[in-house]
Amino acid sequence: MRKIFIVEDDRFITAIFTMFLRDLGHELVGKASLGREAIEKCKKLKPDVILMDIHLDGELDGIQTAEMLKREMEVPIIYISSDTSSPVIERAIVSNSYGYLVKPINKKELGISIDLAFYKHRVDLEQKEREQGYREFISNSPLPIVVLSKEKITYLNRLGLDIFKTHYIEDVMGMPIKNFVAEEFYEEFSHIIHSSISNDQSIKPFLTKMKTVHGDHYWVEIAGSKVNFNNHQSVQLIFRDVSAYKLSERKNQAYERALFEGENICFVLDNTYKIIRSNTFTSNTLAKETIVGQPFTSLINGTPQWLTELQNIDCKKHKGQRVEVTLCNGKTVKLNLNVVCSVNGVIDQILLT
Repeated sequence: MRKIFIVEDDRFITAIFTMFLRDLGHELVGKASLGREAIEKCKKLKPDVILMDIHLDGELDGIQTAEMLKREMEVPIIYISSDTSSPVIERAIVSNSYGYLVKPINKKELGISIDLAFYKHRVDLEQKEREQGYREFISNSPLPIVVLSKEKITYLNRLGLDIFKTHYIEDVMGMPIKNFVAEEFYEEFSHIIHSSISNDQSIKPFLTKMKTVHGDHYWVEIAGSKVNFNNHQSVQLIFRDVSAYKLSERKNQAYERALFEGENICFVLDNTYKIIRSNTFTSNTLAKETIVGQPFTSLINGTPQWLTELQNIDCKKHKGQRVEVTLCNGKTVKLNLNVVCSVNGVIDQILLT
């Protein structure tokens, strides 16, 4: 049994509906002939389904009344009218009704329409609740999350706004994601997104270059998965800004070139003082074809005090020092000594440059 409310200004038709509803096993909880009256009564009676005539007397027609009701409460509305003109039908479609019955109404059709509207509305409410939970999950996530539908941004959290370097959601909401991907990376980006949707697979982390709303470039690692959002097939993307890592990587490459491609003595030792890396200049200076893998002490004269003291230093507090060493060819050189600590606070590598 459903609780039904009728909004109809024709008493004869209202009487027919009342009889039909009784035969169908539904309860008529109320009726009204004017839009304003219907809104006030429905807020109190909370019907399961509303049957709404489109052409009502008074200031509000049926579609206007339905739109106002939907702002006040969650209820499925079925339009009932003899008017099948295109403008009216279009207005009814835009208002997201749960049905449109053309007068004269058949009892069986009415019963089917009421059941369909009731169950479809229940499914829609469950979907809304899931999406609300999902929105809360996104909003509270400690990671930047962006949702795309048809490659347009349909939702993002506060940290997602930070990724685009803006405080205003209108700067990005509804915009094509293409606007924020570096041009030379967009083809690959688009291919990954489409492949995820078509193959129903999660998006494995990949690296790409993005743009902020101001046009500044930055690097991100993106992972994601396909989701249903606002009843549309969408993609949820989780962003991780790796610009600092990429900058550090470039700096390390520059340091590597300076250390290992330059004309300077350099050694990298492990914590047993075995050489794990050097450069061609050092090998040539020592007249050795290769020195990697050899004990450092085999390439110097004696054991300098600083090398012995390394065993007792506080790795985390070591600020680097200048040391002197005599190579096995008799040449004395001064080198900068720095240590790399392991996660446990012990020496992992020793750099002599």
